[in-house]
Amino acid sequence: MSNHRVVGTSVEEQIRELKDKLARAAHERDEYRKLYELASIELERLRRHIYGQKAEHVDPAQTQLAFDAIVQLLASAGAQPDAGATKPPEAGDGAAPDGISGAPGGGDKGRQVRPHGRQKLPEHLPVERIELLPPEARDERATALVRIGEEVSETLEWRPASFVRLQIVRPKFAVKGEPEQGVTIADIPDSPIPRCLAGPGLLAHVLVSKYADHLPLHRQEKMFERWGLHLSRSTLCGWVAACADKLAPLVGAMANDALSAHCIAIDATGVLVQAKDKCRRGHFWVLVADRDHVLFRFTPHHNQDGPKAFLRGYKGYVQADASNVYEKLFRTEQVTEVGCWAHGRRKFFEAMTSDPQRASAAIGFIQKLYAIDKATRELPPSRRTEQRRTAAEPVLAAFRVWLETEDLLALPRSPIAAAIGYALNQWTALTRFLEDGRLRLDNNRSELELRREAVGRKNWLFVGSKDGAEWNATIVSLIASCALHGIEPWAYLRDALILLRTWPPERVIELAPKSWKQTLENTDARQRLAATPWPRAPAAAPS
Repeated sequence: MSNHRVVGTSVEEQIRELKDKLARAAHERDEYRKLYELASIELERLRRHIYGQKAEHVDPAQTQLAFDAIVQLLASAGAQPDAGATKPPEAGDGAAPDGISGAPGGGDKGRQVRPHGRQKLPEHLPVERIELLPPEARDERATALVRIGEEVSETLEWRPASFVRLQIVRPKFAVKGEPEQGVTIADIPDSPIPRCLAGPGLLAHVLVSKYADHLPLHRQEKMFERWGLHLSRSTLCGWVAACADKLAPLVGAMANDALSAHCIAIDATGVLVQAKDKCRRGHFWVLVADRDHVLFRFTPHHNQDGPKAFLRGYKGYVQADASNVYEKLFRTEQVTEVGCWAHGRRKFFEAMTSDPQRASAAIGFIQKLYAIDKATRELPPSRRTEQRRTAAEPVLAAFRVWLETEDLLALPRSPIAAAIGYALNQWTALTRFLEDGRLRLDNNRSELELRREAVGRKNWLFVGSKDGAEWNATIVSLIASCALHGIEPWAYLRDALILLRTWPPERVIELAPKSWKQTLENTDARQRLAATPWPRAPAAAPS
């Protein structure tokens, strides 16, 4: 009996050991599978970055196939999306976020077709006539000819930019026979920067070239030398600093006015700040306040203090991604968080390589939301709120059921699990757009504005100092706001620099791009501009 008991015990121990080994092997297999999936995703990102397009293209047929199957399963389970939820998003119907298309070339059907042929030149361009006579009209035979008409062909030509020596002459006068009356002379006109060599037009040109066209000052220095004038980088930098100081109160007034906006979109991007040992890391932030202002800010650190300081006292909607830097803002300020469906879609797109079936189904739900959003875009806000909510709620309900079901089945820590977890964790913020028809589904508008800094960063690589970053944020705020309101930035900055010197500080918000067109119609602004010689400076003749 003892021998049998010993043998039985030995067999049971071996079985337990084998089960433990099997469990460990299964665990290791799962872990290696996760590593394989993550490596596959990183490899696909690298391939797309090097060889392919960065746009998140998805085959609409593949998406619709997976989406239809999910809708049918949900319908049989009792979760009924609206009848339009099974309709495939049509090409060009706005079924994808801005900058994201459902398939290569998928938006061509709804895109406006531009006429082919030679472009008609703008009427505002200066005209130079060059008359070509036939040989018969150049000699004595011309007396026998009668001019009966002409044929005109136009060519677009370039004349190089040029500097102008603007001489402001102030004649002196004295009273005849009364020398005791002294000398009469006009006052020195106010200059945007006292004792500065540059006029407001040149100052505005330097600012626009650096912050709108992304030309660093050392490149501008070389360009000016080719045009026959040496202006050192240190001189140009001094001009930029002085202009930024003059324009800072205007941007500050814009920031205060933005606190009354209905919704503010916020995002951030990194930037290098030059230092002695090595460059430090800083961050540019952008805040898009409705259709009123675009504001840039700089902070040395990417933490929760920045957004809280920018929006202190604001009461309204804040649209942002799910970064933890906004936690203090949403916790302590009286703001309402609005999520970004473009970020959610991107996470499902990143899971396409490891789990295309579920990722395609999720993208199908999101595309349907964008289709509903575009279909109601032209409606007034109140009607849009109602109709968009009516159409989107069934789709969201079906999507929520699908997310909760797949969350139980997805491999932990896998890309699809991360995407599903993001959508579930951010569900309240992601569905906030149902409350108000003025709210957008995504935060793409702030990401697009940040491209100004991202493109510039590829040219100037780093900012020279914290002060340089502040100058950047001030001037780019005005240039971006000009683009928002369809204002030409060079003329705006030139006139704003002229007016700021004598403009009442309590009315400085009137000089913001939001109010600029109306301000120029006011008698006060026209008189102030007419009182200075700068706007009357004649244009340089073509060389």
